Amino acid sequence: MRVDDAPRAHLEQHLIQQLESESNISQRALARALGVAVGTINRLLNDMMVAGYVRVSNRSVRPFAYKVTDDGRRYQRRLSHEQYTWILARLQRLEQRIRSTLAGLRSRGVNRVVFYGAGDVMEATHGIAEGLGLKVVGVVDDDVTKQGLRKGQLVVEPPSAISQLRPDAVLITTLRHADEIRSKFEYSLGAAVEIWEL
Repeated sequence: MRVDDAPRAHLEQHLIQQLESESNISQRALARALGVAVGTINRLLNDMMVAGYVRVSNRSVRPFAYKVTDDGRRYQRRLSHEQYTWILARLQRLEQRIRSTLAGLRSRGVNRVVFYGAGDVMEATHGIAEGLGLKVVGVVDDDVTKQGLRKGQLVVEPPSAISQLRPDAVLITTLRHADEIRSKFEYSLGAAVEIWEL
């Protein structure tokens, strides 16, 4: 089994956790708990039994009673470590990307910036922007459930508030829908306001 395959490793890790908490569980129930097809669970269980990570401790009961072996527990600890390492590496790459984008804004003379997107990426970007001397004058989001929420010193506003905030640039702080956001505002904001994305 390939541990470097993040989606599969993630499923294997959660499968082992499920079996540790409830050994007598059907493959259908496991599939529901992990959000995958029963065939996927069947393949994972077969592979993990061949590898010696899981065994059937009692074939006379239905559903089978699965037992995670000592090798399976060691494998799960290795998966957890690799998953944390993978997540940390992605976060570090994202931070470098944010820093590079913000430094690019700063080098173009941008002082006042509005963030478009009020999620986790925006919150990470906010601290870095202030550290680089950019003034974050607002945050906007299309999601009406986020509008009115406070994010640090800022209140999330609808995109229609951008012109009132008078930014030098709008930074799209979501990793999804950037193209849609850019096409929506590229012409309406005018040439004086640059639109950037992470």
